Amino acid sequence: MKLASGYEAFWEAAHKNYPDQIKSGGLLDLRFLGGFSSVVSSVVNDDYSDRFVKPSERGWTSSIYPLSFPMKASASIPKRSATVGALALTYKGLINIKTPFDLALYTRLIWELQPKTILELGSFQGGSGLWFADHMSLLCDSPGEVHSFDLHTKCIHESAKHPLLTFHQIDLSTVENLDKGLLTRLPHPWLVIDDAHVQVFSIFSYLSDLLISGDYYVIEDVTVDANREIIDGLQLAEQSGFLVDTYYTDAFGINLTCAPNAWLRKS
Repeated sequence: MKLASGYEAFWEAAHKNYPDQIKSGGLLDLRFLGGFSSVVSSVVNDDYSDRFVKPSERGWTSSIYPLSFPMKASASIPKRSATVGALALTYKGLINIKTPFDLALYTRLIWELQPKTILELGSFQGGSGLWFADHMSLLCDSPGEVHSFDLHTKCIHESAKHPLLTFHQIDLSTVENLDKGLLTRLPHPWLVIDDAHVQVFSIFSYLSDLLISGDYYVIEDVTVDANREIIDGLQLAEQSGFLVDTYYTDAFGINLTCAPNAWLRKS
């Protein structure tokens, strides 16, 4: 029986390390693995085929909107939501504002991409920048640099320090304020995360010309609302050679991320 692509290594390791359990029909029973593999094969196979698609070919259905915020609690709508959880989630005591889904996805992407540069638009308290720097140092064979940009740098906590992390004070409402001299010297691959929600597609248009094939651009929160501006913006992304990486948008369910249809990879 052939298991779903991507599980061969797991199956070989299971045979090697758990031969008794397999023979006895335990947890790693072949029938169980066969059924399990058929359920998850659509996600696993994203590693191999049909993983990257044009934004215009994607619908806006979502398994759940992770940033939904119920105004009133009821029996069917609890007080807590993914938004409340994300706001309450801290990293080393600092506000991070990332859902558990997206933290898991970024962990995988940093390991897979091995970025030399991470650009974060929107610093807030510095918790997410510190998270990115720590994970780059842990997951990258040759750690690079994390640069975080925000106007209100006074909000950055004094403990948000890391040798790979630099904060820059900048008004992102004017795209020309970005230091092109700095950007052009930064090594690739790049991972750009827009969590500033300021002039989103103007900044995207500016930065996209500096990205090269294989770089990633993630637009958080904004694309939860599929309005005309967002649809037109993603069409711009498509015209600029960006494809949606469906592994990251759909790993936990269709568009179960704070960046629906917006884990973008430059082709």
